[in-house]
Amino acid sequence: MKSRYEYELENGGTAFGAYAGDKLIGFGVLAHKFRGKEHDQLQIDLLYVTRNYRRQGIGSRIIEQLSKAAIEKGAKYLYISSTETESAVNFYSSCGSTITSEVDQELFEKEPYDIHLIKRL
Repeated sequence: MKSRYEYELENGGTAFGAYAGDKLIGFGVLAHKFRGKEHDQLQIDLLYVTRNYRRQGIGSRIIEQLSKAAIEKGAKYLYISSTETESAVNFYSSCGSTITSEVDQELFEKEPYDIHLIKRL
């Protein structure tokens, strides 16, 4: 079975990695499928930073790169389906995201406990 990462990259998604030397310590994946009523949203499909490297601005820099890539593809918003942890939601909020009033039904059905946010680009 293909990983989400492989699927997205093979279908036009974009990925960025953060490294400490040759060690991957964080990554982000921008999905390829446009979402929203206006088809102007691209989803952050994956975002992860290794625990020992958190709270150092790495996740924020990955979000910046994903945002630039989304703008280049024509998106006006990032759609984020975040784990419901307070730290994850606070992180996305600190990057300019807000809870969306238009939840993507497909993503909600996959992860019904996630918090759905949107970030204007």
